[in-house]
Amino acid sequence: MNLKRILIFSTLAFAISIGETMGSSTASASTAVKSKQLSAKAVKEDIVQVLGLSSDEELYNALYDGKTMADIAGETGADVNRAIRLQVAELTDQLNQRLAQGSITRQQYEAQKSELTEIVTRSVHGI
Repeated sequence: MNLKRILIFSTLAFAISIGETMGSSTASASTAVKSKQLSAKAVKEDIVQVLGLSSDEELYNALYDGKTMADIAGETGADVNRAIRLQVAELTDQLNQRLAQGSITRQQYEAQKSELTEIVTRSVHGI
């Protein structure tokens, strides 16, 4: 696996797992409600569909071959910004859940959430 692919996978793994073991705090009920609303929206779309692919395996193979999600979107005519928005929504949902469970503080939540779009965008473009 080349360095570019390792960086992409590492960035996605980091973004998904960020804050898993950090601090604790209680969250408000409104955060839990927002989390459920966001989760319902994110479930309606799948990254494979957004990228115009037919299966998870097709996505995996394309990424393994060194293509970025932006490359894939370009080849299929998909909207790369839609893929970015979907991934940011999914990661935001995970952050909301961690905040609601008390595994991260409000400050940690805000700091991590503020970086999501940049992290995902860089990852999608292989930067």
